[in-house]
Amino acid sequence: MSRKSFPLSFLLFAFLLVFDAAQAPICRADLLIGFIDSERIFAGFQGTKDAQVEFNADLEQWSQDLENRKQELEKLAEDYENQSLILSEPRRREREEEIQRKRSDLDLFVREIWGPSGKIAQRNEELTRPIVERMREVLTQIGKDEGFALIFDAADGNVVYADRALDLTDRVLAALNEQQN
Repeated sequence: MSRKSFPLSFLLFAFLLVFDAAQAPICRADLLIGFIDSERIFAGFQGTKDAQVEFNADLEQWSQDLENRKQELEKLAEDYENQSLILSEPRRREREEEIQRKRSDLDLFVREIWGPSGKIAQRNEELTRPIVERMREVLTQIGKDEGFALIFDAADGNVVYADRALDLTDRVLAALNEQQN
């Protein structure tokens, strides 16, 4: 049994017969694709700037609370050091336990605020979620109204090359800022 080789043009023709262009939209030549730069949108959108102000205020409050707790612990430890020689053994143990309890409370506070799923991460997500949802709404509207098949985000580095004429970033940013007012 001999092996037959088929010319490439025959294989391409057979492929096209099997996959009709109407059934396989990815083969269409009129596929409209666009992209955005979400980092530029976030940087230029007034809603993001407002959210950043809120986030910074929360962060400042948590940082101030942390500083107060540290100072309280330092004062407690300093007082203990200064008085340790004159304290009775039971009173010394009591103060050491109090210092240890304050250290544990401080560590817990730091984890609750700055930990991977702490209040900072939660607040960031809470403030950015509505912005991302609004951005999606604008992109969906542009996509539907103008027949875009795909819209990519260039900020994540997945777009190696793109014609600037396909960049929708300024339009999305303008629509978001217009909605803000």
